[in-house]
Amino acid sequence: AVVSTQSTGDHVNRLAKVLIEENGYSRKQGFVRYSDSHLKNIETTHLIQAEIKELLAERHQIVKREMAAHKSQLMRMKDTLVAYKSLTGEECRTVFSGGRLTRQPSEGLPSSD
Repeated sequence: AVVSTQSTGDHVNRLAKVLIEENGYSRKQGFVRYSDSHLKNIETTHLIQAEIKELLAERHQIVKREMAAHKSQLMRMKDTLVAYKSLTGEECRTVFSGGRLTRQPSEGLPSSD
C-alpha cells in the first residue's frame, strides 16, 4: 500500500496527463509524445487540458455505471469490511462472489506461513 498526502484527484489528473503527454494517448493528436517535445505550444496545452477533462469525465461515467451494476456486492463488501476490519485478497473474492468467510470477525487475518 502507498501512503500519500496528495489528493486522489491530483493523482488521477497526473495519471491522465502522463497518458496523453508521455504515452501519446490522444484521440485528437494521435500518438505524439509531448513531454520532451518542442511541439507543445499554448494551443496544444489547451488541447491536452481539454482531453484530460474529457478522459476523466468518460472514466467517471464508466466507474459510476460499474458501481451501480455491482451495488449489492459493494454493499456486502462494505459491511464485511466494517465487521472484519481487514480481509485477504481471497476473502475479498469470496465476499464479492456471494460466499461466506470461514473465520469469525473476532479472529485475526490468516497467517501467510
